[in-house]
Formats: sequence, C-alpha cells, structure tokens
Amino acid sequence: MATVPLPTTLLSLLQNTLVLSHTLPYLPAPSLLKLASTSREFYALIFQDFPSYAFRHLDLSILPSPMLRANMNPVSLALENLYHRRTNQLTESTDDYYAAPLRRVFYVLKKQKTLQYVTTLILDNLTTPASLVREILCDEPYNVRILSLRSVNNLGDHKLIQIVRYLIRSSRPADTPKLKALYYFTPADSPYPPGLQPGNRISSLRHPEGVTTVAGANLGYRAPSTCTLSRGTTWTNGVGKLFPSNDSVQETWASLIEACQGIIAFDTVVCPHRLGPDLGPRLANIALSDEGCQKCHSAPEQPLTYGKSPAHQLPLLLPPPLFASTVKAAQSLAPAEHSTFYARCTTCMKDRRCESCNAWWCEDCYTPPDQRIQGSAAGTGTEIKVHMGLCVSKCLVEELYTGLGEGGMWG
Repeated sequence: MATVPLPTTLLSLLQNTLVLSHTLPYLPAPSLLKLASTSREFYALIFQDFPSYAFRHLDLSILPSPMLRANMNPVSLALENLYHRRTNQLTESTDDYYAAPLRRVFYVLKKQKTLQYVTTLILDNLTTPASLVREILCDEPYNVRILSLRSVNNLGDHKLIQIVRYLIRSSRPADTPKLKALYYFTPADSPYPPGLQPGNRISSLRHPEGVTTVAGANLGYRAPSTCTLSRGTTWTNGVGKLFPSNDSVQETWASLIEACQGIIAFDTVVCPHRLGPDLGPRLANIALSDEGCQKCHSAPEQPLTYGKSPAHQLPLLLPPPLFASTVKAAQSLAPAEHSTFYARCTTCMKDRRCESCNAWWCEDCYTPPDQRIQGSAAGTGTEIKVHMGLCVSKCLVEELYTGLGEGGMWG
C-alpha cells in the first residue's frame, strides 16, 4: 500500500530563507514571540538561526500595554506615579520613569542578543522621552537605521533638535550617524477609535472637539480627515495639509533639515518657495497635486518626482519599509503609482489654497488682497480666488448654499 506523503510543515517552509525574509516582517512582535514559544525548533529558528530577519523591522506601537501609550489617562498615570513613590520604585529622573516600560523591552531584546539586529524601529504613539531617544541613536548595541517617532509624547521639538544636531556635528566619528531616516512630522494613526481615548469623559464623546465643529456651525468648516496616510498617498496624491505647523520651531527645523541633506532624511522637506531674503526657510506641510496652479497648471519651482528628483529633496513615504532599512526603500513607490507632486508650506499658501478641494494659485498668477502692491503684475484687478479658506468659484458658494438650506445655520 502506497504511503501518502505528509504536507510540508510550517517549520520546513520557514527554513527557506526567501520565504522567511518575506514572511516574518509581517508578524507583529507579540505574534513572533508566541510562534517562538511553540517549540524549541521555532525558538531556534527565530532567536538563533535567523534573528536578523525576525527582528530587523520592530514595531512597538502595536503593543497592548497602556503604560507605553502616549495618551495614557493622566489620572491613571498620576496614580501609578504615586504608587511608585510610596514603594520607592520611582527613579530620580522623570525621563527615566517615562522611559522605563520601553527600556524593559529593550533589556529583554539585549539579553536575548537580538537588539543589535533591529534596524527599523517604530515607536509611534508611545511615551518616548529624549533620554531614551539619545540612547537609541548614540549607544551600543543599538543599530537603528530608520526610526519612527510620530505622535510620541514626552519628547518635544527642542530636545529632538538637540539630539539631531549632535548626530550631525562636524566632529562626529567616521561612518556616523547610524540613523539614515527619521519619521517625526506626519501624524500617526491613533491606536484608539475617535472619541474613545483613555480619560475622555462620556459627555465629551458626542462632539469631542466642541460644538463649533458640528457641520454648519462655522462657515468654511471642514471636518478633520479620517483617511489613513499610507505609502503613495501622503504626498503624491495631493491630499493637502499633512500636519500643523509649529511657528516657534519652524525655521529651526527647516535649517536643521537643510544641514542634514545627504545624512538623514525626514518625512518632510524644506518648502522650495522663499517669501523674501529676510525670512528663513520653512517646513513643507502641504501636498499639492502635479496639476499645478489652477491658472497656469504649473508653478515657479519644478515638481518633485520619486525616482527622478534627488533623494535629499524628497520626503520619506509612509509607512516605513518592511524589507529594507534604507532611504532608497523609504522613498520607493510601485511603478504604477503616481509619483509627482508639489510640496509647500502653510505660510506661502496662505489665501492661495482651498482647504476643501485643494485647488491653488501660484505667485505668478495670483496675489491675495492683503499682499497686493499697486502696480504689480499679479496684483492688478480686484478678483479674489480664496476667501476664508475656500475657493470663491466653487467651495464657498456650495458652503453658503448648504448653510441656507433647511436645518442649516444660516437658514
């Protein structure tokens, strides 16, 4: 009687390095540890034979522990603080206290001799103080090439700026810094459903942003976008404003990113349009489609194109790459995906861009009324293209008609 061959086991399948390298990056850290705990063979496969495949891309933002969350309930955090004080477990430094949960994770990885294999580290939405970021980027055995700090807490722009300045200092050793790409500016997806963040009062769940955000309450109001930013849609689809601008550190960050060209890439770039010789650089936070200005269908600057423009002129794409920890991989799109766009800042787009449909007019074709100088070519005439953040020809009219209708605020 002929024997029926047994099907290939999962262990045999994963022992193929090609299959393994394209499978393990999709497994979150908890699932990876559960797989390793099923048998000695799986443990040896993950921790001894191929740790460079298993831990190269480490996403800690998905961990369920509430102590790692950036938006942990302040009351719970205060109670935890009080408890540790009473039990003499609170460290002297506040940064050390907030860094303790992640340090425990890194200690376990270091003890298992896998920390040095982590080259892409994602800490989005977590409590990540500056002291821990400095350790990750400057100390051994960390070997992080791509770091994501989107929407983290307890860090602050000024502290991160100091760390980056230290990394690119002129006296730095050869072949440093190890860091090649930093995600920080674009917002991360919230780990909680809208309105259900820890600590929210039940009475605030109906309209967590206030009654003025209800449709029709304010002329020109547009609800915040709920779409997920993903690879190819962050910049190239012309989605509009990607993140708010912090005027207190705008020029500082922009100057630092210019100094980091060819050393560290970021998830934003410096706005190519300068408002004047006395004004410093600013961060681009608005993605515009390659259709260009509504009048001339172009712009004073050349559009940016992934695969053609110099790497230092292009922002990193979301999410961070799974299969390689390089800037090239973080700026790569599939051949069929749209790859051309314009990047501008909030200041140079003031009263030039419709916040609803994202239509815009360049400096050569239109000058807003408050910027007009008598006798200038673009400033002649009285036509207004954008008013209260909406294009006059389409979106403002629609908003007015909507408000005048039954049940509208203006009806």
